[in-house]
Amino acid sequence: MDTGVGDILGRYDHDGTRLIDILWDAQNLYGHLSDAVLAQIATGVGRTTLDVVETASFYHFFHRKPSGRHRIYLADTVIAAMNGYREVRDALEVATGVRFGETDASATFGLFETSCIGLSDQEPAMLVDGVAFTRLTPERVSAIVAGLAAGRSAVDVANLAGQPADGVGYVDAMVDSNVRTDGPVFFCRPTDYPSLLDRCLSDGPDATIDAITASGLRGYGGAGFTTGRKWTLCREAPGAQKYVICNADEGEPGTFKDRALLTRAPKDVFVGMVIAAHAVGSAHGIVYLRAEYEYLKDYLERQLQDLRDAGLLGRGVVGRPGFDFDIRIQLGAGAYICGEESALIESCEGNRGTPRLKPPFPVHAGYLGQPTCVNNVETFAAATRILTEGADWFRRMGTPDSPGARLLSVAGDCLRPGVYEVEWGTTLDHVLDMVGAHDPLAVQISGPSGECLSVQADGRRRIAYEDIPCNGAVTVFDETRDLLECVTGYTRFFADESCGICVPCRAGTVALHAKMALITAGRGSQRDVDDAAAWGALVRTTSRCGLGATAANPILTTLDKFPELYRARLGDRFGPLLPSFDPDAALETT
Repeated sequence: MDTGVGDILGRYDHDGTRLIDILWDAQNLYGHLSDAVLAQIATGVGRTTLDVVETASFYHFFHRKPSGRHRIYLADTVIAAMNGYREVRDALEVATGVRFGETDASATFGLFETSCIGLSDQEPAMLVDGVAFTRLTPERVSAIVAGLAAGRSAVDVANLAGQPADGVGYVDAMVDSNVRTDGPVFFCRPTDYPSLLDRCLSDGPDATIDAITASGLRGYGGAGFTTGRKWTLCREAPGAQKYVICNADEGEPGTFKDRALLTRAPKDVFVGMVIAAHAVGSAHGIVYLRAEYEYLKDYLERQLQDLRDAGLLGRGVVGRPGFDFDIRIQLGAGAYICGEESALIESCEGNRGTPRLKPPFPVHAGYLGQPTCVNNVETFAAATRILTEGADWFRRMGTPDSPGARLLSVAGDCLRPGVYEVEWGTTLDHVLDMVGAHDPLAVQISGPSGECLSVQADGRRRIAYEDIPCNGAVTVFDETRDLLECVTGYTRFFADESCGICVPCRAGTVALHAKMALITAGRGSQRDVDDAAAWGALVRTTSRCGLGATAANPILTTLDKFPELYRARLGDRFGPLLPSFDPDAALETT
């Protein structure tokens, strides 16, 4: 066995559940994951080579062949297209001398497109060797590539002041947090974490869960399941071990609030995990951090170590023998589907991120088959504030069915994109006024998996579970935008990100994208529109998980709110021929 592979395997005790970490370390060492390396890894973790190859091939950021010393991933998103994406893309090809999807002859640069990287408020944006570069222009691209070609690392190019990688200054050198509000729940005054945890441990698990339940806190991931109920189910479930997992894989295009929380208030998140662990009886925590946020990892590790040094993580939390709890960071590898909790758990176990059939639910059989409490970044941060200020304080905000406040990631056609805290029950019109949206036509709520709203028809509606449920993403489109082009971009995203495990999603997302491309090009008929609606309904009701269930939403919701846009785009028939018939293409194939 190669010495390098052996060292990596030893680092993780030959544990197959750490396969994603092992693959990352091997790729960082060798530059790519060759067949020989994958075979050695398979032997070392006791899996078949096919199993390891299958896992490595599933994730976007793993490469099976040499792909350049500097890997450049340009975010290809609907919002980027609104802000000069095409010019930046062309400039990258000119500066590197290589086409997208290829590597140059000297193996210096590899150019790749990728989905949203959590920087929608400052696009066009790209990742170079895991380092973020934002607000790109052709001129800036040329300067960045010139620096890399001269032998400088991506870190040196981005971090001119030489900030240490485990400090917030390092993150700020690359990415603006763009936090536009402070409080009452998030980004507010510092918390006395030792006193808070000491009180929670003194009060006991039942009192903690009672407080979370009384607050009415609902998970911020989108489904809105009551947090107190989830913690209760996990606590009551039998199991030799229990786990607490923080879902920091915010891959929904247009969402970036968790990025800001992890930068500006990471200890609120981690202490929320400690509180949950005490409540459910867990000793082990995992933060599943999306690969696109790798530049946060050293900083977050430093924050965790600070908590250990203060006695708030590790053995005997706050000096209490018998309550041991620690957290490790699991870096993802590029798969939108891993935002789904069971797919995330599969990835944590070192597998493809394939959603599981439910039931059983993770609270009964999650990580390693044990009861597992999965909440997202915002939920854990809110739990910390609720236990600090009290359930009644939280209940006084929001609406009866949607208590409290939430964070919105606002991007698109507005003067002040960024992260905003609003109370549940805030109207859409108020949000648009707050962010400086002029002449807005439509708003995509909760990203492409959510709902496209008409500002004229829906402006007075309220963001709340009883009216407009929202996972935090708010993308604004003004009157100048081609909304059907945006829908086509969203359908391509779902086709690219389908895990492929079920036929309705695997085939349906591709078919829906093809229909939208046809309609947007002006070559569709009413039958094509009807097909898109019917196929979308079929994909929604027959897919295995939430990705497939929501993949048709961009089409179905714009058909509902803006049917006139589809009618205006329909092509003309030429006698018996459909508008989609291309005689030139037909002649070329004969």
